Amino acid sequence: MKIITWNCNMAFRKKAEFILNENPDIIVVPESESPEKLKFKKGIILPSDIFWYGDNPNKGIGVYSYSDFKISISDLHNPDFRYVIPLSIRNKDIESSYNFKTKNGSISLSVGIEFN
Repeated sequence: MKIITWNCNMAFRKKAEFILNENPDIIVVPESESPEKLKFKKGIILPSDIFWYGDNPNKGIGVYSYSDFKISISDLHNPDFRYVIPLSIRNKDIESSYNFKTKNGSISLSVGIEFN
């Protein structure tokens, strides 16, 4: 699994082609617009799954799958911890747990992987 995190300083929809050249399975994008605002340029590969979290539709954290991985918020999520987002990312072979901690556009990532 190839995971890339990239703070593109907003407007991911206009810059996605640059990071997609790296053929990621998952892209984590702080300062990403909400899915409703995410309109990619013609010819850009669309994500197969999207998870977005934030208060401002112009600037949240976006997690995009460009493979068969599906993204969902973990049962461990506690909304009282505003800057901690536990996610579950899985396909038929791998189930992974990720904890994203965000604050001021920076990310720390904790990972746990289980192979089926």
